[in-house]
Amino acid sequence: MEMLSHSEEQVMAALWACGKPATRREIAARLPSSCSWADSTLLNFLLRLENKGFVRPEKQGNKNIYTPLVRRVTYCGAASAAHLQRLYGGDLRAMLGALADTGRVSFTDMERLARYLDSRAVESPEYDYD
Repeated sequence: MEMLSHSEEQVMAALWACGKPATRREIAARLPSSCSWADSTLLNFLLRLENKGFVRPEKQGNKNIYTPLVRRVTYCGAASAAHLQRLYGGDLRAMLGALADTGRVSFTDMERLARYLDSRAVESPEYDYD
């Protein structure tokens, strides 16, 4: 899967946050306040996302309605895996260690993660102690 630029990711996050196919204005309303782009800039990003196969525009009256073609969980999983591989050589412990060592993950977060991982392990078909 092709990775997006930071700005393209912001546009996709805004579209996903709409929860349904959305107009340019609805997408713009969901962008962070730091994205004070002109309408033409947002339309340019939407065109780039269309060319990359992430959105499909459909004409409704005088407006385009944009439908995401890639689910958030699908893209975020792929982007996270690429980031993990690129920066940490695929070593998840190294990434979590870096987050913990720099105070970006609290002890409470780590406890919550440990409980989550335990529950996922039990659900896994690989989990078999018989």
